[in-house]
Amino acid sequence: MMSRSLPPVPEGRHGWPWTAVASLPQDGKGDSVPRVSVVTPSFNQGEFLEATIRSVLLQGYPNLQYIIVDGGSTDHSNLILDKYRHLIDVVIQEEDQGQSDAINKGLALADGQLFNWINSDDLIQPGVLWELGTRINDECDLYTFPSSVEGQGIKPYLMRNENLSAYRILRADRYSFSQPGLWFRLDRLRKCGGIDTTLNYGFDWDLLIRYLSSNPRVRYSSTVGALFRLHAQSKTCIESAKENETENRFRQECGVIRDKLEQTLPRRLSNASRLGRLREPWNNRMIELLDDFDQSPFVSAMIIAREASQQPRARFSARTLGAVARLLSRYFRRPLRSE
Repeated sequence: MMSRSLPPVPEGRHGWPWTAVASLPQDGKGDSVPRVSVVTPSFNQGEFLEATIRSVLLQGYPNLQYIIVDGGSTDHSNLILDKYRHLIDVVIQEEDQGQSDAINKGLALADGQLFNWINSDDLIQPGVLWELGTRINDECDLYTFPSSVEGQGIKPYLMRNENLSAYRILRADRYSFSQPGLWFRLDRLRKCGGIDTTLNYGFDWDLLIRYLSSNPRVRYSSTVGALFRLHAQSKTCIESAKENETENRFRQECGVIRDKLEQTLPRRLSNASRLGRLREPWNNRMIELLDDFDQSPFVSAMIIAREASQQPRARFSARTLGAVARLLSRYFRRPLRSE
């Protein structure tokens, strides 16, 4: 193998994963920890790609398989890949059918016990692979970390993995998930069918439901495991900007996924999905009222209570009660106006 030294840090770069102290693992030192396979799908993300690569390599994890699948980028991504090629197990550079297809190509070559994909505009935070490899045990199917979300013009916040089960997700109950913080058992992921390459936006949601339906044991770490970037070219920002529901491809694919899952999952989960279809627009309605700061929070709380009573089976839930409680708390905490 060629020299395992990292290329020099570009001028003006600081902090993780640039000037932070970390070292590459030595060959033959990984027998004591499970093999971890990481796939990075990329297309024209040269602005971010080098930082992503370094964040994976500088984990210093001794039993790492790293695969990068580039969909034929036309920016300077190829120059970055050439710089780091000697440190990456597999580099694929060819046209693909999108992100899910790229990840699936990497998945086909993965040989680890644990698996995740890290997009080429995201980062793994320091020490994450060591925690994963040393703390996961036979009683855990899915090991999760929260992710830090950052982007120009937004205040950074944490996106947590909470209350994850196929049943809760399908019912649109209170849950949250952050894909960069999800680490799967590779053999179980393949057994549940892997990634559906016909999907382009909700394939991680679909995968998580199918995986949890047969692998329900989740361990939640409090360690921040990844940096999730929001920027003008990210699919999340592009689709979230489309206010018309018929134009939002995430929501369109959600319906397609439910159609498929309701035909294949056990009856209990299929029924949960049918209820979730009714709850999703209601949850969006509550978010709309929670975010309406021009209206009295007391009025918004009364609207939620009234509209919930019109369809109690679909609309009365812990999330509904939580929304009403938040609005009333906001109302009673308001300072009194002076006369």
